[in-house]
Amino acid sequence: MFGTLLTIFPVFLIIIAGYSAGRLGLVPTESAQAISKMVIWVPLPALMFRIVATTDWHAIWDGDFAISSLLGSCILFAAGLAIGRWRGLNTVDMAVDGLNASYSNAAYLGLPMLAMAVGPQTSPYVLFAATATLASLFCIAVVLAEMASGHGDGHGPRHAVLQALSSIIRNPLLVSPMLGLLWWATGWKLPQVADRFLEMVGNAASPTALIGIGLLLAQRSLWQAMANRFVLALSFLKLVIHPLVTAVIALPILHMPRALALTAILIAAMPVGTGPFMMTGLYARDGAVTSGTILVSTVMSVFTITAILTFFPL
Repeated sequence: MFGTLLTIFPVFLIIIAGYSAGRLGLVPTESAQAISKMVIWVPLPALMFRIVATTDWHAIWDGDFAISSLLGSCILFAAGLAIGRWRGLNTVDMAVDGLNASYSNAAYLGLPMLAMAVGPQTSPYVLFAATATLASLFCIAVVLAEMASGHGDGHGPRHAVLQALSSIIRNPLLVSPMLGLLWWATGWKLPQVADRFLEMVGNAASPTALIGIGLLLAQRSLWQAMANRFVLALSFLKLVIHPLVTAVIALPILHMPRALALTAILIAAMPVGTGPFMMTGLYARDGAVTSGTILVSTVMSVFTITAILTFFPL
């Protein structure tokens, strides 16, 4: 187990570096939002476009992987809604809890983590999971929020769906892989200059995003977050139940190859991404439980991901 921890720990060391810089006052913790926005609009879209545009999708596409990844996430989204109902929340906040239980940090943390732990061949699958999560779970959450909030008053479900789709299609993390897929469909190779540019810019995505995560975590007290039972419940759903449900779907039900099943399970085991936090900002909700869940799940994922890699080796 110690050897496995050493394999993935450099990823968490980058987060710790960002966290330490924020705690020591070397970098303002408020810059986490600016760094996240920069990653979303510049290096990460370049990385996603390049990977999608240069991957042989005929060779690697696997419908069972798509089913296990999406179905597991949707089941946990429903479980998160149940937690929100238990908390006595309204529909908007229940939708945020649905994301807290199911929205994996696949793009920021999953890409470097799986490339290091399993291999670079996992990157297309991680990007598919990240894009599918954004296009499905986030859309469902926004639709529920629009139908329940003042944004959708007097317009009905159709208006809520259109509002959700409008916000989704403007997201660069969805647009860039779609453009990459269109380029791949042409059969053209990327020009050398463009390929090198995208590679150089894309290489900045993971370390910059991880530093930003560290700065975001520095804004909250870990002990205060762990004292909240709802934070602990949502973190348990995300780190334990989500990969467990995905494992059941992938192995005894779909009988997926071991390496592909492990990829799906590890993506499900990633801590909570920033999607729920963006939802709280979009609808002016209290983000205390959400930011606490991001913090606790990120810290505890060191141990849960190590356990999965130790007891479920390739």
